Amino acid sequence: MTIRQGLNTTLILFLLLFYPGRLLAQESDFQSWWEFEFDRSVGKSWQLKGELEQRFKNNSLQYNRTLLTLGAEFEAYKWLSLGGAGRVVMVGDGEGQVHPRYRIHFDATGSYDLSGFTFSLRTRLQYGFEDLQIFSQLRENNLVSRNRLKVRYHFFGTKFRCFAALESWHNLSELPDPAFKHMRYQAGLSYDLSFRSRFSLRYIFEDEFNVRSPDKLHILVAGFAHSF
Repeated sequence: MTIRQGLNTTLILFLLLFYPGRLLAQESDFQSWWEFEFDRSVGKSWQLKGELEQRFKNNSLQYNRTLLTLGAEFEAYKWLSLGGAGRVVMVGDGEGQVHPRYRIHFDATGSYDLSGFTFSLRTRLQYGFEDLQIFSQLRENNLVSRNRLKVRYHFFGTKFRCFAALESWHNLSELPDPAFKHMRYQAGLSYDLSFRSRFSLRYIFEDEFNVRSPDKLHILVAGFAHSF
């Protein structure tokens, strides 16, 4: 065996030993999501919000889940809003059966405007469970912290806005050592159909961590939003 062959063999063994999850077990999928968002202002500071979402997986050929979210948001200050919501998730199991799951979350969002750009940082505490008796087995449920940094830009004199964001997930159920779950990166464009309605299209890349078979998801999302 030559020196070059020995170095190549050593390098391959090193990669297999220290990066087995990324080389051997990572799975990739293309998904498509469809969203309908709606909101209604109540007074000067309150806003009722809702979202209906449909997701498809396995190259967008198989039903994944349906999500219905209802909540409210309060503008505490011009730069800070607080909110919360409940969510019902109908998850397909691949055999034609659909199973319900439930989530509640609480948000705090800070924002800042600068020369047409809007920067925002949202912290979300999310609690997920599969049984409506949510306090019967707390340790078996999931408590997750989500942090999203987003920037949006309005093209002056047009109805177009572009945006980009990154978001991290941390599993707090594994305290005192919370596990880093995955990252979501997204970028997109929205168009104001009217004063109350808009259409958006965005691309999402999700990368999963600290699991045996991490997923890499490429997602195309089409959304419609309307204010009543």
